[in-house]
Amino acid sequence: MNKRKVSLEDFYKWYSLNKEELLNKATVGEKFNDKLKEEFLQEWPLDRILTMSIDEYVIGKGQQNKSLCYALEKGKYKNLFLGISGGSASKFGIYWNKKTNKYKDQANNEISELDQRFSKLKSDLYEIIKEGIRFNFENPIFDMKRSTNEFIGRSAMVTKLLCIYTEGDPFFGVNINSQKEFWNHFVSQTNQGGPYLQNHKIIELVSKTYPELEPSKLGTMLFEYSKLFMENKEDNSTMDSSNNFSHQLTQSLLKSPNLILRGAPGTGKTYLAKEIAKELTDGNEDQIGFVQFHPSYDYTDFVEGLRPVSNGDGAIEFRLQDGIFKDFCQKAKETQLIGGQDNFDEAWDSYLEYINVAEEKEYITKTSYLSVNSRQNLSVNYDSGVPGWSLPSKYVYELYKDKNYNKQEYYKSGGKTVLETLRKRFGLKDYVSPTEIDTDKKFVFIIDEINRGEISKIFGELFFSIDPGYRGEKGSVSTQYANLHETDEKFYIPENVYIIGTMNDIDRSVDTFDFAMRRRFRFVEVTAEGQVGMLDKELNIHAEEAKIRLRNLNAAIENVQELNSHYHIGPSYFLKLKDVDFDYELLWSDYIKPLLEDYLRGSYDEVETLETLKKAFELTNNEQKDQTVADDNEGDENDDADY
Repeated sequence: MNKRKVSLEDFYKWYSLNKEELLNKATVGEKFNDKLKEEFLQEWPLDRILTMSIDEYVIGKGQQNKSLCYALEKGKYKNLFLGISGGSASKFGIYWNKKTNKYKDQANNEISELDQRFSKLKSDLYEIIKEGIRFNFENPIFDMKRSTNEFIGRSAMVTKLLCIYTEGDPFFGVNINSQKEFWNHFVSQTNQGGPYLQNHKIIELVSKTYPELEPSKLGTMLFEYSKLFMENKEDNSTMDSSNNFSHQLTQSLLKSPNLILRGAPGTGKTYLAKEIAKELTDGNEDQIGFVQFHPSYDYTDFVEGLRPVSNGDGAIEFRLQDGIFKDFCQKAKETQLIGGQDNFDEAWDSYLEYINVAEEKEYITKTSYLSVNSRQNLSVNYDSGVPGWSLPSKYVYELYKDKNYNKQEYYKSGGKTVLETLRKRFGLKDYVSPTEIDTDKKFVFIIDEINRGEISKIFGELFFSIDPGYRGEKGSVSTQYANLHETDEKFYIPENVYIIGTMNDIDRSVDTFDFAMRRRFRFVEVTAEGQVGMLDKELNIHAEEAKIRLRNLNAAIENVQELNSHYHIGPSYFLKLKDVDFDYELLWSDYIKPLLEDYLRGSYDEVETLETLKKAFELTNNEQKDQTVADDNEGDENDDADY
C-alpha cells in the first residue's frame, strides 16, 4: 500500500480530483461562517472585550448567561470556523465553579484579587487579537516562550477569534497545535508567531501558489485534506504482519510496562523496539529514550553520579549530575502535571543563553557575577579572585515554587536575585501548583543489549522502583547520592514510563540475566521467521529470494548438532544486501560466514559444517530447498513466550 505524502503538490492533485465535491462543501461552509460571523460581530465588536463584565465572559453559569466563553464553546457560535470544546472550563483562565459558587482560575484555585485578575485577562485577550488581525507577529506578545500574555497558549480560542475579527480570509479554522506534525509539512512552526503566524502563512502560500483557489473556501478544503491524512495514518497502522506483531507487542507493553525482546542475532529486536515506541508515543521522538548497555556501564551513567566540571575559573570540581534514565524519568514526570503554571525551564534556559553570549559580566552584587557552569548550575564568581560557589538550578526552582523555602540558607540571597531577574527580563510567570496527574502521555525507554551490562550494579536500588506494582510515588527510593541533593527529593519511575530491553540469548560475553530483575520483566521471544516481514518492506522485488535463502539456511542450522533455533540468522543480516548491491556472495563472505565461524569455533567438524551451511545459503542442497519452499507456503508465525 502506498502511503500518501503530505505536500502542497499532493493537496492540489487531491483537490483537482475532487474539485466539484470540495467546492460544494466549501461553499456551504463559507455561507454558514459568513452569516454567523456577521451576527457575532454585531453582538461582540472587538472593543466590547475591554468593557465586558466578568459574567459576560465566564462559562459555568449556564446557557441563560450568554457569556462569550459559553457562546464560543457550546452556544450559538460553537461551529463558527472551528470548535473549541473539550478539556475543562479552566482553559478560559477564569470560570464560575457551581459547586463552590466561586470564580476560579486555570489551576482551579479561588481568585483573591478578582477585579485585578479579570482586568489583566481582558487586556491580554484584546491585545493578542488586535495585534493578530494586524499580522504583527513580531510583537513580543507572539513570542511563544517569553510572552506574558496569558492567551498565548490557548491556540484554539485565539485562532477562532482571529478568524472572526479579521477582514477577508487570512486565517483558516483549524487549531494547528492539535495536528502540528501534519501542518509542518506546509510551513514549519516557529517560536516567534507560533501557530498563529503558521496559520496565516499556510493560507498565503496556498493562495499564492494556486491563485484560482478562493481564500474564503481554502479553510474547508485544507481541513478536509488533513482529515484524509489522519484517516490514512490510522489505516496504515496495521498494514502487514510485521506491523500487526508490533501492535500486539504494544498491547503487551501497556499491560506489562517492562518488556524484554529476546532472540537470535539479527532478528530485528532493536528495530521492533523502536517501532513499538513509535506506536505508543505517536512518533514523538522527545518521548523516546535509548541507551546501549556494555560491561563498563554503571549506576553513575544510568541513575546519577559525580561528574568532573569546570567551576568557571578553570579549576575542575566534581558535581552531582543525573544519569540518562533519571533525566528521562524527570521529563516524563513533568508532562504528567497538568493545570497550574510553571515556565521556569524556559526562563532559566533563556537566562543561561544570555549569560553565555553577553559581552559584559552579569553582576548580581557590586562585586560578584555569574557564569554558566552547566545547565544545572550557575557559578558565582568574585572580582577579588576569592573562590566562588555554585548556585544549582534545583535550589532556585524550589525557591520559585515556595518563597519560604529555607533549606541551605547560603543559597537564598543569590537565588532570590536570580528569580527577580528571571521575572523582570525573561518572562518568568508566577508559579501555580498543578492540580491533576495525567498518565496518557507515554514515554518509552529502550535498553539495547540489556544483558551486556551488570544489571545489579547499574540499577541499584531501582530494583524496587522498576517493579510494575510500585510505579509512581509509592515506589520512591533514596538514591545512593541522596546526601548530596540540594532538596529532600526521592526518585521514582512514573506510571507513564515504559521500558523495552533487547537481548541476544547466545551472547557468551555476559553472564545470565539477573534473576531478581528477570521476574520484573515480561520476556517475549522474537524469531527470525516471525520477522521476515521486514524483508518485504525493505527489499521489494528481492524479498522473495532473500526469504527462501534465509529459511533454507536456518533449517540447515537446526540440523547441526551444536546449534539450535537460538543460532538462527535473523532477517536484519539480509538487509545488508542493499549495502553490497544485492551480491549474495559478498553477503555470505562479509557478514554471515564470520558469524557462523564464531558459532562453530572449536567444533569437531567445523570446516565441513560450514560448507554444508554455505550450500544451504546458496540453495544448492536440493532436499532442504524443497522443504523451505513448502514451509514458505504455510505463512509466517510469531511466538510470544512469557517467562
